[in-house]
Amino acid sequence: MTDTRHLLYVTEFFAPDLCATAVVATDHLAHLAARRPDWQFTVLTGNRAWHDPTIVYPARERIGRVDVIRVARPSLHSRSLLDRARGFAVFYSRALAAAHDLGRFDLVIGSTAPPLGGRIARKLAKRIGCPYLYKVYDLYPDTAVALGRLGEHSLITKVWLRDDSRTMRDADAVVCIARGIEDRLRRTRGLISPKLLTIHDGYDPARIARRHVKPHEEQTPSVPGFTTGRPLIVQYAGNMGLSHPFGTILDAAKRLATDARIRFQFIGAGPARGELAAGLPPSAELLPFQPDDRFADRMHDADICLVTQHTNLFDHALPYKVYAILAAGKPLIFVGNPRSEIADWLQSAECGLTIPQGDGPALADAIKTLYSDPSRRTAMGRRARALFDERFHVNAATGKWVTLINDVLNRPRKPAGSQ
Repeated sequence: MTDTRHLLYVTEFFAPDLCATAVVATDHLAHLAARRPDWQFTVLTGNRAWHDPTIVYPARERIGRVDVIRVARPSLHSRSLLDRARGFAVFYSRALAAAHDLGRFDLVIGSTAPPLGGRIARKLAKRIGCPYLYKVYDLYPDTAVALGRLGEHSLITKVWLRDDSRTMRDADAVVCIARGIEDRLRRTRGLISPKLLTIHDGYDPARIARRHVKPHEEQTPSVPGFTTGRPLIVQYAGNMGLSHPFGTILDAAKRLATDARIRFQFIGAGPARGELAAGLPPSAELLPFQPDDRFADRMHDADICLVTQHTNLFDHALPYKVYAILAAGKPLIFVGNPRSEIADWLQSAECGLTIPQGDGPALADAIKTLYSDPSRRTAMGRRARALFDERFHVNAATGKWVTLINDVLNRPRKPAGSQ
């Protein structure tokens, strides 16, 4: 009989939270637990909701086969860099303190959510004497520098970079969510295979399974997402953060504001929401984050979906929302760097378009072109779903994580810092 292995996953947010890293961690651990019932999973996370810090979750609970331990985080209503740093620091210290009472683990998994999550994993693993994995969602401090929040040569950047690079070198594996991040780490941190690898997050399509079918959609099944009697819906759904500029999208929305055939819809929350709301034309719709059941229906209402990313972040992060869009079988317009992995997917699979940041007229023209060609939209949507089924189903990611974890648990221990 196989001995039970106990895995600790450290993440700032977890179910029932709605932010992307919470959804990813929740889905992955549920599928890992189903695939490996002989493994025991504990999550060490924060107790406040990402989108609403007044929501406080229980200190302990069991979600499926995962034990969830939550530490208190400060109630931060401000999204300023200073306040976010304070929140990270509090979580860091309290997570380390809470781990003292959790016993031994065979593996610790940390990530860049929070940005110091890898360091937490390293300290815990060293204390326990077990291996650890470091998952990179957003590359720090590179992202903060690219967004102009830190100076490239500042003392904070240098210290942070040195510490994060050490965390990566000491880890048994560094898992990137995009190949661009992996390539950047090879160039800038000197990491090499097999320690450094990419496992795309993927997505569980059950999350966007339609809950309700509306009468008008039953009447026009040949053209999914396009119905007579209502405007074409161009939708952005997800985090409205600093890495998601809306200037180009707002420009296009204003150019199309007088066209009653087209309506822009924005769903989500984040530090950029206020600026977005101030710039929306009257014809656009702005909605808060939606729970899973309503989000699925909203997603299926969309005719065209949008993803926006800061130009400089093409090899720093990959917006998670792209997987839900592909799973839903929607045409996708990516507003960002043509060097992004997303742009490559859209071009090779012919399931979407890429528009560079700053070119609002091109985005407006692309939307008008797709409006006038519903057959093309339908074909793009079908190819989007085919791409998802081929490469990005959560089962594919689960299998790769199981293989990696098995390998790390069974390999001889190496001295810290070895490549």
